[in-house]
Amino acid sequence: MPSRRLFLKHSGILLAGALLASKSASALAERLAKHFAADDFIALYTQIIDQRTVINSDKLNLILPEIAEDGAVVPVSIASELDGIEKLFLFADKNPTPLLAEFELTPLVAPFLSARIKLAESCNVILLAKHNGELLRTSRWVKVMRGGCGTG
Repeated sequence: MPSRRLFLKHSGILLAGALLASKSASALAERLAKHFAADDFIALYTQIIDQRTVINSDKLNLILPEIAEDGAVVPVSIASELDGIEKLFLFADKNPTPLLAEFELTPLVAPFLSARIKLAESCNVILLAKHNGELLRTSRWVKVMRGGCGTG
């Protein structure tokens, strides 16, 4: 037969769990809203690299067309043979929302990603990878014939 003490103990545990879950969910939502908001590319990039050294790398493959007919649907593929890539950031330096995507990876997989992105105008698409505590970077210039972010 459940006692009042047991009921209060379980209620307290459930309440504490709900508070912790809502706090972490709100922190995650706040971080996502901050990173994926319309912002200046330099400010956002500086915030994400956080004064760490960025190394240009040819071990990251960023595959994009040189000329995109329609900026609303630009195919992009990301691949690397490096082990232990923890996180990938994909930027477009002239988009109103410069952070296009952020991927968290398990070290057990070799990254190969494919997606479609929107580009407002001709710009550099920049891939930043967090690998063993270092930040690796590669970029490609894409000439956009018709902007995909409503900018014409």
